[in-house]
Amino acid sequence: MNSRIWILLGVFYLLLVLFAARLWQLQVVQYEQYATRSQGNYLRTETTLASRGRILDRNGRIIATNRLAVDLLYLGGEVLFKERILALTGLKELPEAKNGPVELMINVPESLIPTLAELSAGEPNLKLLERIERIYPNPIAGPVIGYTALPNQEQLKEGYEPEELVGASGLEAALEQQLRGIKGLVLAEVNARGQRVRFEEIREPQAGTDVYLTLDLDLQKAAEQALQEAAADINRIRQRYGLPLVRQAKGAIVALDPRNGEVLAMATAPAFDPNLFGRRPRPNDKIRELFSDKDRPTLNRAVNAYPPGSTYKLVSSSMALESGYVTPNTTFRCSPYIVFGGIRRNWARVDMGMMTVKEAIAQSCNTWYYQVAMLDPIGMVNKLHKRALELGVGRPTGLEIGEQSGIVPSLQWKKTNLPHDPRWWPGETLSIMIGQGYNKATPVQIARMLATIAQNGQQPELHLVRRIGNQELQRPITTVSGRFWKELQEGMRKTVTWGTARHVLGNFPVATAGKTGTAQNETLTPGLEHAWYMGYGPVDPTDPRPPLVVVAFFENGGEGSGVALPAARKVMAAYWKVGQPFAEQ
Repeated sequence: MNSRIWILLGVFYLLLVLFAARLWQLQVVQYEQYATRSQGNYLRTETTLASRGRILDRNGRIIATNRLAVDLLYLGGEVLFKERILALTGLKELPEAKNGPVELMINVPESLIPTLAELSAGEPNLKLLERIERIYPNPIAGPVIGYTALPNQEQLKEGYEPEELVGASGLEAALEQQLRGIKGLVLAEVNARGQRVRFEEIREPQAGTDVYLTLDLDLQKAAEQALQEAAADINRIRQRYGLPLVRQAKGAIVALDPRNGEVLAMATAPAFDPNLFGRRPRPNDKIRELFSDKDRPTLNRAVNAYPPGSTYKLVSSSMALESGYVTPNTTFRCSPYIVFGGIRRNWARVDMGMMTVKEAIAQSCNTWYYQVAMLDPIGMVNKLHKRALELGVGRPTGLEIGEQSGIVPSLQWKKTNLPHDPRWWPGETLSIMIGQGYNKATPVQIARMLATIAQNGQQPELHLVRRIGNQELQRPITTVSGRFWKELQEGMRKTVTWGTARHVLGNFPVATAGKTGTAQNETLTPGLEHAWYMGYGPVDPTDPRPPLVVVAFFENGGEGSGVALPAARKVMAAYWKVGQPFAEQ
């Protein structure tokens, strides 16, 4: 061979060696790197949504749960079996899908799912999408239970999936951490069309934890019904004053076990059905109407603060006794009015005679409390403030949902909040002694105050959650100092046997005690006062029935004894299963 052939053979063999070396590098040395990169073309990680935990009442009855919903999506382009798809969905033509998938059918009926699954199999432009839907088979007041929604942009950044449900208000939002499940992970093999060929589950989705509430569903429904029926009582009062009638009451009813602070019922009106927010397609017109309603059906009035009116006289009575301004035997005349910087009237236009603190509570005598306030109109302001806070008024009760703190004024409070008029005037003390003036309290605070008095100073922390999963929750009970619980209790018992509640509860089968309240508000219009009643029982220590505290409140209800009192009686009757609901003859 000549040299030229040897050179060509050498170049040829060199190229073979280089190719072999490169193949060895790719298939042996860098195998892991390129194998992973290759799999990335057809393997992808997907998430599977977890069900939210259920919400149940104290007896295990379901209030909120989930169901699997299926939607048919169209991604655009040609579709086989088009005519059958149109017939099943009720459409005349496939819509345009320029900006992403279009929903052809939302909440596909179970009977159609197998057929649509068969028709969409192998179709790159059709997809059956599974999602979890929140439903409320036993819905309670929407402002209490709350509702769920799809995540906002901030929540998406925090790790929520676009179709994952998030608690948006009420207990759904407050218990989000417990109710939210853990997403599952799937390694899916897909073809060039993006369709799954096979998949491997890496992590199963873990459902959220079930939450058992303290609420009793039967008592909750009775309280909500009492709120609805109160519109008739409100309208009777309005007719008397020539005022416009209402179509629904605005108010709240709270019932609790005074021994441990478990809230057995929390009703608020008007309200809304939380199922409204779980529907697909979402009824946006109805939701906009809900949020623009002047009656504010999204407001939980049980945790909203209002002038407490005469229910606050229990705070004033306790302060006066514990501070030594009066004794159980101190008497003042319950006159129709007194003069102190002007005429200040009692609700009764007649002289009701001499009264101790017990009779003053029972007959809700304003002028009795005015005369106590006149003993030390500046000095007792901070004492009243301190006693109110001790009894649980003016501060949160411990509930899992958000609540207003209310207002219990002090000398410093006025300096801070009313700098244009920082001085405390003696006449202002007379107003706050009867729950007027700057005072504001929530129905749940009044309920805790009453529970504290009924339990001789044992004050529970209120709560709506009884159990999370298998974990029973224990809440603290604190002791409020006091020597005159008996006097307060006997005064409220006299309210029922002799005073302002006798006409409704005097013949009730269970011995109870309580206090009516009628609170003036910004309208200053007779007939538009806020109506209150707080009551508890049984007061007979031999009665085997479980104890109950009930507070009924009606915004612009008119009179506590005419509206709130009958509503409270209905709740008591439902709980103890006694008597007939009160109806005015």
